[in-house]
Amino acid sequence: MQKDTAKLGERLAFFAGLGVVGFIVVDTALRRIADPRALLRLPRFFALMDFRPEGALLLLALMWIAFLSWRARRFPEDGRARAFLRASWLFLGVWLVYLLSAYLVALQWDTSKSKPYFPELAAAFLQGRTYIEPTGSTSDLTFYNGHWYVAFPPLAALLMLPRVALSGPDAVNSVRFSAAYGALNVALVYLMAEGLRRRKLIPLDSRGSYWLAALFGFGTVHWYLALPGSVWFVSQILAVTFSLLAAVALLETGSLPLASAALGVAMLARPNVVFLWPFLLGLHGSLKSLNRTNFLRASLRPALLALIPIGLVVAGLMFYNYIRFDNLLEFGYRTMNVGAYLKADLAAYGQFNLHFLPRNFDAMLLSLPRWDAACGFFVPDPLGMSILLTTPALILLYRARPSSTWSGAAWISILLLLAPLLLYFNTGSAQFGYRFQLDLIVPILCLLALAFGERVSAAARLLIWAGVLVNYLGVLWFLAGVCR
Repeated sequence: MQKDTAKLGERLAFFAGLGVVGFIVVDTALRRIADPRALLRLPRFFALMDFRPEGALLLLALMWIAFLSWRARRFPEDGRARAFLRASWLFLGVWLVYLLSAYLVALQWDTSKSKPYFPELAAAFLQGRTYIEPTGSTSDLTFYNGHWYVAFPPLAALLMLPRVALSGPDAVNSVRFSAAYGALNVALVYLMAEGLRRRKLIPLDSRGSYWLAALFGFGTVHWYLALPGSVWFVSQILAVTFSLLAAVALLETGSLPLASAALGVAMLARPNVVFLWPFLLGLHGSLKSLNRTNFLRASLRPALLALIPIGLVVAGLMFYNYIRFDNLLEFGYRTMNVGAYLKADLAAYGQFNLHFLPRNFDAMLLSLPRWDAACGFFVPDPLGMSILLTTPALILLYRARPSSTWSGAAWISILLLLAPLLLYFNTGSAQFGYRFQLDLIVPILCLLALAFGERVSAAARLLIWAGVLVNYLGVLWFLAGVCR
């Protein structure tokens, strides 16, 4: 009886996956057939675009794959080479799917109408300025002392500097820029899961690493956030990139200072990810087989060394604030050119206040879609929608008990990250789901890998497929304007 139930579950999971993928492919094809104008414009768009950066990236990826293939054959016992080889193929596959999602599903091809600002900021840096001279929208910019500033930390602009220096800010296609880093994130999730497996910190089998990567890449809000290339979303995608890189670096090398340096780079996109550091510290303790009694004493020296790159980044951000706003602690969010309702809240309660707790809690966990009679379907609330709907697999986190140094530290980091988010004046709107979830995604994914057990069960796979379907509908709603 138990075997029959297990077989039934496996069949349900298989056909659910087949149905979800089939629905996405057929629905996309039917939408483009019904409205072929997008497909007709696409060749003209490609003819005008410069794809040399993507061509160079593809060439580098293929050369890297060739090297890893040679190494895997030459040293068959080298599990790391095989893991990096699989991650590289995963990157290329997800990169293609993300680009197809942008071009054929979301209809996002180039720099979005809500300008990304970061190419202009990169050009300003090259001219010795920290302010930009916008020719169009000034939404989400900060006006100070006669100039418009990009309040968001500058990592995206720094990464765009080489391209802007060679060809100017208009040459940067923020959609393709974001999609490439989004695909890299999925590959890094796979490597993180493989690192946890190799270090015997989780009992998950090798297939589970693929499922975790699929869950992240298509079963969370990361899918739609990676596509439009707008100013808010690019920062979040890059913060995830270097947060994941911090975890992967630690699992591969055991070096806490190296991991902290990567986390410091992530802070140049979203400074609040500094609260991931306790998780990295706990993970380092587990790698060194430290229990809770000797953890603090044995971790003191490496922790102090690891805080140096974090401190340098904090000092750099404060200096950046000072040269822009004459205040070490002023990022520019308080006077940002935001919507009227946000301006009123900022004026009345400030950037962080307990007043915002109920609204943020509702947007993160409780908010449900509402019926839209005109559309004939349920539509999300642009203020936010429960993460349990966008990523149903999160309900499995109850299994991830803080029974080890690293898992306990992961929960601590999640709580520390949640504190400012729940008190923040903005839920993240306008959005699909709850985009600030990505700030917590690294420890959440590690805990989910633990919660999966030895293999990803049929029930867990059903939850993952449900998340993929929901997030596909989210791409349609938020980016393609379906039912909006």
